[in-house]
Amino acid sequence: MRLHRCAEIGCHELIKLGFDYCDKHYRLRMNSYHARLKQSEALQSKTLRGQHDKTLHDRQYNETVRPELGHEFYRTKQWKRISEYIKQRDMYTSSVDGRVYGKGDLIVDHIIPRRLLNTMAEEYDVSNLWLLTKAQHNHKTAIENKMSDNKLKHLSREWWLNVLKD
Repeated sequence: MRLHRCAEIGCHELIKLGFDYCDKHYRLRMNSYHARLKQSEALQSKTLRGQHDKTLHDRQYNETVRPELGHEFYRTKQWKRISEYIKQRDMYTSSVDGRVYGKGDLIVDHIIPRRLLNTMAEEYDVSNLWLLTKAQHNHKTAIENKMSDNKLKHLSREWWLNVLKD
């Protein structure tokens, strides 16, 4: 196997042909690249052109992607009212860890996923709704995606509490 030295000045690490940098310097360069990219995006979002481009992207996303995902349900007036009611009912407290969070830090979530409910009344049923933080909601969604629909229909609030607390 043919080897050559890392392209980083002063590094004598031997690496395979086809690669320019050793793992250490590759990671350093990628981290630096991502930091510069993030900084560039932050600066661009402050310019009028950057704000205009972001608005166009968001508009296109909202018109094409969101309706396909079924997100229009969450923009209805009725959902917004029920969502606010659940937040006030639970006093902005996470159902999993019992901590109080700010208004934008909690998500009203269906215990039994909405796609498995048959009627609109079930979708708005307050006994099937609870408050989760964004991290808890993402964790729950990841678990739901790995489970069968038949099993998801029968999982209780207590089961989810035990799983999400771990």
